[in-house]
Amino acid sequence: MEGVEAFLFFLALRGEARREEVRARFPKLVPLLKALDQEVEAQGETFRLRKPLRLSWFAPLFQREYSSLLPEEERTLALERLLEAAHLSAEAGEPLVEGAGLLQAARAFQEGSQALLEGAYREALHRYGEGLGLLEKSGLAFPATALALLALAQEGFRPGGKGRETARKALERARTAFAREMAQKVLSQATKESEKEA
Repeated sequence: MEGVEAFLFFLALRGEARREEVRARFPKLVPLLKALDQEVEAQGETFRLRKPLRLSWFAPLFQREYSSLLPEEERTLALERLLEAAHLSAEAGEPLVEGAGLLQAARAFQEGSQALLEGAYREALHRYGEGLGLLEKSGLAFPATALALLALAQEGFRPGGKGRETARKALERARTAFAREMAQKVLSQATKESEKEA
């Protein structure tokens, strides 16, 4: 059905959306909800996806729906969510994502997050650096999620080093709860370290 993937992409980018916002964008809402059946839940006036954000389903959707024709705000949010999905997929133990273009950057971040979760901070730094390089080659600004994950690896590798500064930059750019949470994790770790030293 036409519009189903666009609706899924819309909800994946926002996490949740109010009924008025959804109706303004998707006037024929009832057929979309019927087509998606168990994938979307409505709580009061808010819609959200039931399934957790993972590359296994978001990467193919991203590949089909992401375009330079999207408004800049949506492109930025899509990149944030792609990298968030990479980290969450690493946590869930999903296989590495396959694909070209920005999915290669997502794969590098997924590998970086696998290393980060295993405490292999140097490897995480290398993989995240690779992902950032791919984003830079594409002429894209670094998403807050990328900086927040990099900050976690930096702080793990060298506590009290560049991690705090990178986390502050991530927090300034953060447009998603995930990016804010990851950046604040670094800053709270850094505060605890400072208190121990005092």
